[in-house]
Amino acid sequence: GYDMSKALLEKAEILINKCTAHTRESGLTFDWVMALTDEFGYPNASMITASRANGLKWIAFCTGIGANKPKRIQKDPRACVYLFGGKSFSGISLTGKIEIITDLEVKREMWYDELADHFKGPEDERLCVLVFKPDRYNIFIDYQTIQGELK
Repeated sequence: GYDMSKALLEKAEILINKCTAHTRESGLTFDWVMALTDEFGYPNASMITASRANGLKWIAFCTGIGANKPKRIQKDPRACVYLFGGKSFSGISLTGKIEIITDLEVKREMWYDELADHFKGPEDERLCVLVFKPDRYNIFIDYQTIQGELK
């Protein structure tokens, strides 16, 4: 039989993969929000750009090593990443853990042009990559909601 949740998960993965700095399609109006626990123990959300993604396996973001996000992740790696389209009312909420990576090869792979406004290049010591690996999802696409665990 037709499995609605499987179809929605596949749609979500396609959307995630299309909404990164490396793959962005013109006309796609989707934004990323990352929520972390702040120094006071409260959830704190901010906008961020995804660099690359492999569906629901991992999503990579680039930021400065001295910024709020890496400091918060060092204290508590748990995060919620939310991809939403204002026009389509679609939302993909993922929870999981983030790893901070400073490996040069990874930084080269994740680098995109807009980062040049803030960093000298992938070799910049201040640049780091946040690799988010989701373990739960709550997806709202085509006016249907599914939630569950990723194995």
